[in-house]
Amino acid sequence: MNIRKSFTRKNDNTGVYVSYDSIEECPNCKKALAPQNLYGIVHLKNDKETLSVADFCNGCHSLIVSEYEISKKIRRTNSNGTVEYDDKEYKMVSLNHSAPVNFKEREFDDKLKKLSPQFVKVYNQALKAEDFSLDEIAGLGYRKALEFLIKDFAIYNNPEKEEEIKSTWMMKCLKEYIDNEKIKTLAEKSEWIGNDEAHYVKIQDDRDINDMKSFIDALVYFISMSLIVDDAQTMKSKKENAKNE
Repeated sequence: MNIRKSFTRKNDNTGVYVSYDSIEECPNCKKALAPQNLYGIVHLKNDKETLSVADFCNGCHSLIVSEYEISKKIRRTNSNGTVEYDDKEYKMVSLNHSAPVNFKEREFDDKLKKLSPQFVKVYNQALKAEDFSLDEIAGLGYRKALEFLIKDFAIYNNPEKEEEIKSTWMMKCLKEYIDNEKIKTLAEKSEWIGNDEAHYVKIQDDRDINDMKSFIDALVYFISMSLIVDDAQTMKSKKENAKNE
């Protein structure tokens, strides 16, 4: 929710206004936040204008501190192209972080955990990095988790090819060892985004790790459904068993 509030600017003790998006989820209890704002101040940090806000979460009764990068609002642009800024009006540039963070691992279905325990481990490490605002490395973690999931699923369906699959490039693995077109599409597009996280210039500049996580969620769903179907197919009719006896 975007709000506009007055705060004190530390360097000159002047009252200023800041428009910013208040956090909607408590990083500690992970519930919708109905904050009771206690304190805030505008100050310089690493030569950037910053807003630090302390909120009280009425859910878990924790003090939540959020830090925003802010900048002065433009008052007007003159005919000669020079820009005048309002000295007492700020806007939010980005939310840097909120703390404390109470990290909670994502739970996966037991069949999926048995299929690819390394996927579960790496995914949760990437999720933890993201929770602690380490967004520049979280994407690489999700990309690594994706590779474990795809290769372990390929090995599950082709156990005789295990050693070959382990050393095969993921896209080749998709083409040669996985038949489900939905899984292929989701994995391929996830890989595109994940690879961008390791490059200086992004190719998929209209996508980010949130899209990648959505695709991985869908992958988890389709692979989990496949495992459940395989389990169901192991059931035999009790009537047939009785006849055979």
